[in-house]
Amino acid sequence: MIDFRAIALALVLSAPAVAQTYEVSATSYSTSTSFFTPLSGSLQVYRSQSTLERYEGLAGSRLEIVEGTCFGSFIIVRGTPSGGGNCIFTDVNGDQVLQAWNIDQVEQGKGYGTWYFVGGTGAHEGINGRGTYADETDALSGTSKNTITGTVTWPE
Repeated sequence: MIDFRAIALALVLSAPAVAQTYEVSATSYSTSTSFFTPLSGSLQVYRSQSTLERYEGLAGSRLEIVEGTCFGSFIIVRGTPSGGGNCIFTDVNGDQVLQAWNIDQVEQGKGYGTWYFVGGTGAHEGINGRGTYADETDALSGTSKNTITGTVTWPE
């Protein structure tokens, strides 16, 4: 249902010489293994693990992702979702970024929420960023399209 792997796609701009914040927008595509358990009409639980397969707008950028995985879970109590998870992205140099996500709203096959960067290694040490996402998943194929917007900053 929900694929949160593409959050790092927001990093589509080149590195500045000094710290600078960029407005970003990007899309990723992934495959998920998801488990949805309706315990009752007013109580459901969802958990997933996803592998990112394709990124739009990252080639040649400061964070050209070559692999990513996301995982998490949330519950829905009387129509209100609560929960989240994490994503780990690896760039072409082997440096990584840890990203966290939270779910804010769900619809049939769609999820909306917020994301932020927790930190990174190598060239991404001290990375900072946050924004929103919209995820659309095909339950039969397990494929997801995740569109993100937000801001990102690398330290000097």
